[in-house]
Amino acid sequence: MKILEKTIAYSPPLLYSKIDGIKSIDGTEAEGWLISIGGTPKEMMARSPGFTYKRLIAASKMAKNFGAEIMGLGAFTKVVGDAGVTVAKHSPIPITTGNSYSASAALWAAADAMKRMALIDIPNGKKKIKAKSMVIGATGAIGSVSSKLLSMVFDEVILCGRNIEKLNNLKNSIYLDSPDTKIITTTDSSKYLSGTDMIVTATSGAGKKLLDIMKVKPGCVITDVARPLDLKPEDVAKRKDVMYIESGEIEVPVKDHLHIRDINLPKNVVFACMAETIVLALEGRYEKFTIGRDIEWEKVKEIYKLGLKHGMKLAAISGLNGVYTDDDINKIRSLALKARRDIVN
Repeated sequence: MKILEKTIAYSPPLLYSKIDGIKSIDGTEAEGWLISIGGTPKEMMARSPGFTYKRLIAASKMAKNFGAEIMGLGAFTKVVGDAGVTVAKHSPIPITTGNSYSASAALWAAADAMKRMALIDIPNGKKKIKAKSMVIGATGAIGSVSSKLLSMVFDEVILCGRNIEKLNNLKNSIYLDSPDTKIITTTDSSKYLSGTDMIVTATSGAGKKLLDIMKVKPGCVITDVARPLDLKPEDVAKRKDVMYIESGEIEVPVKDHLHIRDINLPKNVVFACMAETIVLALEGRYEKFTIGRDIEWEKVKEIYKLGLKHGMKLAAISGLNGVYTDDDINKIRSLALKARRDIVN
């Protein structure tokens, strides 16, 4: 398998699927193509960014030949090197990473999950939630903008990453917009897991252990934005009293149904990074909307509003075993309350 994995990494871009059937609620239609490059995250990390850039630029030329007017980077390709900047300079069509909608959908899903769990009092109006949130991978593209947005909603945010200097720089920038939020920076998430109510993981760790699931607070909502996922299924399965969400996926508006080769998601549902490209196409915004690691929180809000304009919806939130039903959530809530009582006793 290792030999095969290395061999396929050198393969040219391949067309995986044509996409059509997309129709906005305002009547605008869009079509597209899914293009695959051969390198797995492991192979991309083992090589210089230029190795992946070359294949992404080739993919952009292929996309233009198909008729595409904008190309989105998906999964691990959007975190390689400078997060789309170099690819955008050499692509014949505009590039977007999809990270603005990825951040938006992740927080959208987390907010929906917390409301349904009903373990935290969520005030009306502009009052902040009296609870703790944590972002692991806080200085990354999605992590930093998620941190800024959470600081506008929660009264305490914990920024976790590998470089304390970068974390403190992010902390200072957050204070410019949210001076009344308590911000903690740390390189060790374990210190704060037992008291944190919501966690967003947004790293490029690709298999590295990021947190000790056994130390997480009962009833905590964890949203895993990374692709590949940050948390291992066998670890998540140990905590039946924690709600784990595999990021936020988006249900797209369609004529009858979305025509696309299997991407292991429910009917008419796509990954949020894909949805960003679709929204921009429906809007006729063929531009470099999200590139680089410094995502503007205003753009996260903008793509969210544009998505609603065209009929995008948050897909049913999913975990290890698929879509969460009300019964699933009630069970997690009951186990969380019991575990909290046991801790007190």
